[in-house]
Amino acid sequence: MAKIRWLADLPGVLHALMCESERIYLNANEHERSSTEVEPRDLRQARMLLSRYPLHRYERLQPLLRQLRAVKNTTEVELMRRAVEITDGGLRRVLSALRPGVMEYEPEAELVGEFTRQRGKMAYEPIIAAGKNACVLHYNDNDQPCGDGELVLIDVGASYANYAADLTRTYPVNGKFSPRQRAVYEAVLRVLQHSIAHTTAGTLLRDWKRAAQLEMNEELLQLGLLTPEQVAKDTPEEPACRKYFMHGLGHSLGLGVHDLAPPNGPLAPGWVMTVEPGIYIPEEGIGIRLENDILVTEDGPVDLCAGVPILPDEIEQLLAK
Repeated sequence: MAKIRWLADLPGVLHALMCESERIYLNANEHERSSTEVEPRDLRQARMLLSRYPLHRYERLQPLLRQLRAVKNTTEVELMRRAVEITDGGLRRVLSALRPGVMEYEPEAELVGEFTRQRGKMAYEPIIAAGKNACVLHYNDNDQPCGDGELVLIDVGASYANYAADLTRTYPVNGKFSPRQRAVYEAVLRVLQHSIAHTTAGTLLRDWKRAAQLEMNEELLQLGLLTPEQVAKDTPEEPACRKYFMHGLGHSLGLGVHDLAPPNGPLAPGWVMTVEPGIYIPEEGIGIRLENDILVTEDGPVDLCAGVPILPDEIEQLLAK
């Protein structure tokens, strides 16, 4: 049975537990993206315990947390489904308001309004990047106009009950993809769809990413962005696609946008992974990324974002309305 105690009781309760325990597991901020320029609370607590109880055995909690947080139970998955639904609502509001001349912060305002209306909030600072800004991976100035003939990349996710969604969509500002934009978009979409199919139990993350890189090489070759000679020199350390697809394929999702998980997997039932290939061509002012959230199950991948419009014809139809 759970017990709730006053915070003032913590020192006494902690001392009693320490007297009964031999092995103590301590947390630390060991996330790959963490910054420790300011001493965190966990480290201060660890130093205090080591000083007061020096004869105990201390262990790292992170390896256990990575295993536990990677696997989501049914309730957690439902909360994430709701976060995706809220994000979908926000993106549909963006589609209804998108037109040449709007500022990047205007779609952001539509998202904030819809998230608030549905009792969600931003899971992270959104990226609203029009034209060449979409080629800046972590662009978040969101203060430039969306021009006629440009694409706008929107990387956003709602948080609901502290569980995050993380989606990316790329829209034509004037409602129509140019032939070149559509060709690049469909190339990214094919890599996304095939990578989702590969998001299966037992898959190592390095193999999962590598399969996407090899497929992206072929797509870039067809787009005229790579030569056969460049593709022939491809290696896992120096993938041929790196110039145009320079980031990872995805990451664990849950209480954190980049949630704790074993760094190389293997994927297991209950994991929720983002899948987010992209092609970035600064010289053409084209940056396209597509991202869905995928639940790994014993029966194969389940796309939690299957209801969020992504097909180019579907997007053009919605923009036309």
